[in-house]
Amino acid sequence: MKPKTLVIILGQARADRLTWDSFKKNVLDAFDADLALCIGESPENTPSNQYWAHATYRWVVPEYEDFGDGFDQVQLDRYGKNTEWRQVLTVPDQWLGGIKGENEHPGSAGILVYLKAKLLEFLEQEEISKKYDRYVITRSDFIWEVPHPKLDRLDPDKIWIPYGEFYWGVTDRHVILTSNYLRPYLDLIGPILSEPDQLIRQMQAYNSKSNWNHEQYILFRLRSQDLDKKIRFLPYMMYSVREETTPTRWAEGEFDEELGFLVKYPAEKIRARLTQKYLTQKSGEVVLMPDFLFRWVLKGLFSMKVRGWIS
Repeated sequence: MKPKTLVIILGQARADRLTWDSFKKNVLDAFDADLALCIGESPENTPSNQYWAHATYRWVVPEYEDFGDGFDQVQLDRYGKNTEWRQVLTVPDQWLGGIKGENEHPGSAGILVYLKAKLLEFLEQEEISKKYDRYVITRSDFIWEVPHPKLDRLDPDKIWIPYGEFYWGVTDRHVILTSNYLRPYLDLIGPILSEPDQLIRQMQAYNSKSNWNHEQYILFRLRSQDLDKKIRFLPYMMYSVREETTPTRWAEGEFDEELGFLVKYPAEKIRARLTQKYLTQKSGEVVLMPDFLFRWVLKGLFSMKVRGWIS
């Protein structure tokens, strides 16, 4: 039987006017997948939004003024009480943005921690984590330059992420995994709520000098479960975009004259265009190669592009 795939949009179902066509062609149709949304409350959550209209599952979570309230609710639901977990905010500096209070962090990474906790809850409570062979967790604001590699070419015993946007960890913007890795990957909130003292000690021992971000925390959690060795890399095939009216909590982007709208992370576009030009066969398939060689090739291509050695 053909493997069943669920593609999950996490965060917001935004920028559909710019991105839906490439997403449907290069991801949803390429996998013959179902679509799920785990998103915040928004006026855009209506049938006029293409992501909303085509979703099999729609899970909407509150947009808290202080997402610490959401953490409190998750803690109450899981453990039956609230404790002083906010002490983890003493670990600097932007891995829990969106939570208000003393030692408050900038940004919105804490919101992603909350959203992933809620996604895991929905998948497990509705037993959806048992229904599909693969889960693709991604964003709605990506323009896809090429078709996603077929899942039968991606080892199911590995956690697949794009090569780039690491920020001293691993990118959180796209991941492919099986149900075996849903809880280890998504449950970032667990140690924050259950063992904050121990978590602080572990994080300080792991990285005592640098400030923390969401990407570093993901890698830290995977390593703490001995799962970093399961990580494998995909070429960067997509880049994030927005119109001036599209809401954003972090990067506003740069206006792209060629496209006529904003590109949130220009390095993503460079990587995606390099994949399209150098790592895509005439059949349209993205080339996959041994991991060490793949990383070497992509590093070299990106470096040459940045230096202006290739067009």
